[in-house]
Amino acid sequence: MTDTIVTTVDLLRHGRTTADDILRGRIDVPLSDEGYQQMQQRVASYLDTDQQPRAPWHNIVSSPLQRCAKFAGDLNQQHNIPITINDEFLEMDFGDWDGRDFAELKAQDPELFANIWRRPDKYQPPNGETFSGFSKRIGSAWHNLIEQHQGQHVLLVCHGGVIRALLGEIMQTPLTALSRIEVPYACLSRIRLYHQRGNPEPWPQLVFHNPH
Repeated sequence: MTDTIVTTVDLLRHGRTTADDILRGRIDVPLSDEGYQQMQQRVASYLDTDQQPRAPWHNIVSSPLQRCAKFAGDLNQQHNIPITINDEFLEMDFGDWDGRDFAELKAQDPELFANIWRRPDKYQPPNGETFSGFSKRIGSAWHNLIEQHQGQHVLLVCHGGVIRALLGEIMQTPLTALSRIEVPYACLSRIRLYHQRGNPEPWPQLVFHNPH
C-alpha cells in the first residue's frame, strides 16, 4: 500500500511455571524446565524455515516477571537483539488472591470466583486491580509500544491476561468475552498494524493466534 508503514508485533506467552495450581498475577514464580522448553520449541519452530533462518525481531519487550524476562533475556543474548523490560505489561494484580490455590479460592467464595470470570466488568478480586483498569493500563502500554517502534518487528513476551487484553483491544471485544479467548502456554500471536498517511490511528489486523 502506498505511503503505508507496517509495524508487526509478535505476542509470546510464557511457558508452564513451577506453580501451576495457583492464581498467578504479580507473584514472581519461575518457569519450569518444561515451560522453558515450550518457549524454545515455539520460537525454534517459528525460526526453522528457509525463508527465516535468523531471528526477525528488531526489539524484544518483556514483562519484568521472571517467567517472561528469563527467556526474553536469553533471546537477547543469543541473537543480540535489544531488549526493554516494561512494567506496564505486568500481569493483572489479583490483590488478596494473588498466589493462592485455585481450589481454595473456589471453596472459599464460589459465587465471587465464578462472577469474576463471567462479569469482569462488575466484579474484581479483593484489593485487586479492576478488569477495566487492567485493560486501560495494557491499552496505554500498547499504544506507547507502537509509537516507539513504528515500522519495526517487535517480540512482546508477556502473560495470558495481557494477551487477552491486547486481543480485546485489537478486535474491540467487550471485557465479558475476553475469558473465552484461549491463550495456552507458549502461545504465539501476531498483530500487524498499518500506519497510513492522513490517518491518526493505525489499522490493526490479527494475522494469527496460536497456530499449530
